[in-house]
Order: sequence, then C-alpha cells, then structure tokens
Amino acid sequence: MVKSRSAGVSPIPEMPPPEINGLLPEVPGGETNLLPEALTHTDLKVWFTVPLNSHPEVAEETVKLFVDGSQDALVTRRWNQPIEDSDRYLEVPQAWLRNNDGEHLFHYRVTIFNGSSADSFDLPMTLDTQPPLLVTGSTLNFPSEVLPPNPLTARYLEQNNDEVKAGLPDYTSPRPWDRITWYWGLTPNTQEQGGVIELDDTNFSEPLFITIAGQLIRDRGDGFRYVWYQVQDRAGNQSYRSDVVELDVAATPIPRNLPWPAIERAAGSGELQTLDPLLASTGGVVEVPNDAVIYPGEGIRVQWGEPGELGHWIADQAITPGQLRFSIPMKSVAAYIGKALWVSYGVMDDAGKEWPSMRRKLQVVNLSGLPTVQCNGLSGGSLSLRTVAATGAILKLNKWPLMTTDQWILLTMTGVGSGGQDSVFEVIRKRALTDQEVIGGIGGQNNVTVDKAFLNTLRRNAPLTGKVYVSFDGGRTWPPTAAPNFPLLQLTLID
Repeated sequence: MVKSRSAGVSPIPEMPPPEINGLLPEVPGGETNLLPEALTHTDLKVWFTVPLNSHPEVAEETVKLFVDGSQDALVTRRWNQPIEDSDRYLEVPQAWLRNNDGEHLFHYRVTIFNGSSADSFDLPMTLDTQPPLLVTGSTLNFPSEVLPPNPLTARYLEQNNDEVKAGLPDYTSPRPWDRITWYWGLTPNTQEQGGVIELDDTNFSEPLFITIAGQLIRDRGDGFRYVWYQVQDRAGNQSYRSDVVELDVAATPIPRNLPWPAIERAAGSGELQTLDPLLASTGGVVEVPNDAVIYPGEGIRVQWGEPGELGHWIADQAITPGQLRFSIPMKSVAAYIGKALWVSYGVMDDAGKEWPSMRRKLQVVNLSGLPTVQCNGLSGGSLSLRTVAATGAILKLNKWPLMTTDQWILLTMTGVGSGGQDSVFEVIRKRALTDQEVIGGIGGQNNVTVDKAFLNTLRRNAPLTGKVYVSFDGGRTWPPTAAPNFPLLQLTLID
C-alpha cells in the first residue's frame, strides 16, 4: 500500500484507498485485483471517502481520480452540498475500461471548502478485456482409434481405463485459472456441457488433456456425437468456439455371448452331449464356437471337468494358433468313461478378468468291444482240475482302448462252494495298472493265476466265472459287484 500524497500541510487525515466492488479475490499466480470483464460494459463506480471536516455548504469541494501517477485527472467530481454515502463514487468511463488492459494504480485527491487537500492510498486494479485466442481450426485431438471411420467402441473403453483422453491444442497466452469447458451432444451446435477443467499456477503452461469418462459417453448414447470446447479466462473473457469433432459412438457394451463349447465327434445339439470314447482314443477336441464374443488378443482357457477330479484338464493353447480348437489328452477322456463331466471355456480380457462361457454336460459312454479274460488249458469251455499246474490256472487279459495307469483293476473267479454258495477268489485285488500292463496287457508274464488250492474247494461240473472290474477314475468309482464292466469268462470246472 502506498502512503497518501498530501498537498502541503493539511488538517485532512490520510485518505483510505479507493474501493471498487466486485474485484476478484487473490489467487496464486493470478492478477492483482482483477476486474471481471462483465463489469467493463458500463461505466465503473469507484468509491471514495469524504473527510469528516467537509463543509461543502461553505464552499465547493472536489475529488479527482488519478491513474498510474498521472497529473491529469481521469475523472473529477464537484459538490456544494453534503453527499450521501450511497452517492460517494466517481465513474470511470466504459470506453477507458475497454482500452486499457493491464495493471493500474488508482488514487483520488479530495479538496475541501478551505482549500486543504489530501491524496488517498493507492488501489491496484487489473483490466483484462481480451479473450484467449484459439488457433484457426482448433479441435480436440482425439486418438486415431476413435476417429472416423473408426467408431468409439465399448472395447476401446474397456482397454483404456473406461475413458477417452483428448489433447487440447495450444492457444494464445494461457493463464492460471483459465477454464476449458467442453461440450458433447447430438448436434454440432450442442450446448450440452460435458465438463470443465480449470488450470492453476502449476499446470497452465503444460500440455493439456480433457478426460471423458466412459459413463458419460454411455449415458449420452450411441450414434454420431459432436464435441467442441471454449476457453474462458479468470476475468470471464470467452474465446471463440473451437471447431467441432464428429465421433461415431458405439459404446454400449456388447453382451459377452459365450455359448456352449462343442466336443468333436460327440452327439447331441443341446446342453447334453454324449461321446463314444472309442472316437477319442487318441484324445478329444473341444471347439469354441465362432459366434463367441472374443476380442483380438484375449486369451481362452478350455476347462475339461472340475478341479480336483481325476481327468480334469485346462487347455489354454489352441491346436493351431488363431483357431478355436483345443486338444484334450486321452488320459483325461479315459478318466470319465461311464461318467458325465462339465466342459466350458473362459475368456481372459486385458484387465485379467475371466468371462465364463455356458457350461456343457458331456456323457462319456462305456467302452464297447472290451476283451474277455482268458484262461489257459481250456477244453471245450471246461477247465480240468487235473491239468492245472500246482502254481494255479493262468489268466490273461488283452489290453483295451484308452488304457492308462490311472485305471485300477479288480479280477475275481467265482465258483460254487461245497455248500452250494458262491465262493470268490480275488485273483487281482484292487490296484492301479502298471506301465507294462498298459503296453502288453494283463498277465503277460504268466503271473496272474487262480490258486489250485481254491479250485480244489469248488464243486465239479459247476460254473466257474471270471469277472473283471475296471475303475477308470483311479479307484474312486467302481461298477457294482453284480455288474462287472468287462465281459464275463464263463467256464465249467471238471475233475
């Protein structure tokens, strides 16, 4: 604040500075006492203080308004009657306000009836009546991926944090607290505001971007949309409108249509399909349908069965890159023989989220054409006890399709005991198949035998039945005792 400028010795106290209503408050990096541009369209009232020892009824009194230390008064006012408080102002001409941008110092000088005068303290004030200037042809700089002929899609939003960023071109003399207002609507002349960004004293000289939220884009609908912007400085000067950008918006999310997978060579078109395992003796193939909504670069995981189940398998690499066919190992098919399983796939998006498909139930039917256990030394369907070696009757079982070491076997011989009841001998107790058996079958080393001592306990000329039970899921489930899943060996035991 500048001290008052007294003209000689004066009994008038120091005068307070002029007052102007409506000056903007101080902000970091902003102009001092900035006058809103809206107040420059009429004459501006500048308020002054009348000394207490004023007596205009004795002699005329005056007040003069000076700017920037000039000796020539900008405005002078005279009175010879006391002035009401509501009338104690000078008026700065509107023409002067509109032609003197920049910071100025105002002070006034009061001269009272006796010729004594005193100057007021200074009041700084800043004028800004010039709008920001946009470069001819300025438009918001959108990414090329969303500019025609490309639409702005839900997929783009999904891949870009659910937003679109557009660069703001440079304009003439950006200042702290400039406000950029952008519009988004149905017509090139839309007045539907999209948002406002306000600069501050730290970022006003940096490259600027507006961020358009995906939700606003979706809320305002699909179709052609028009975007423009305008800059307003702190004083309220508005730039001309920017040119309009036309966007083709298709931001409504496409439903993730992920229908059932198909299992190659399976029968059925509904939720349930059936598969003859003999048609997948070298493994299965799951196909993801072509109408599944999968975007470029997204991963696919096929799930065969449920986690924790023997045979469960996840395939995440297509048989041929770029296609939608996935291989399932034979062991995973074999583990579900005679059982049902769920088959599905998931799509992994860019954010790591997995979108699950509809699940399809697949019934893997029982194997057909299975081998029958064989017994050495038969004659016409009869086994003579006299011809059985002391080590027992030798049994053999040929290998079968989809045979794996995950499978377990139980082999029994059932005859008629001396009391007429069934008498059962476990030739092979429940156990897993060996690698050698998978290659060459059961009993290839003549090491599977029915004890002769057991045979001696049975009635002669009575049935002797070989039963083979195989668990295809590692011993978890077995066929019923009364219904072995391999063909029966039916003999007659004779002396």
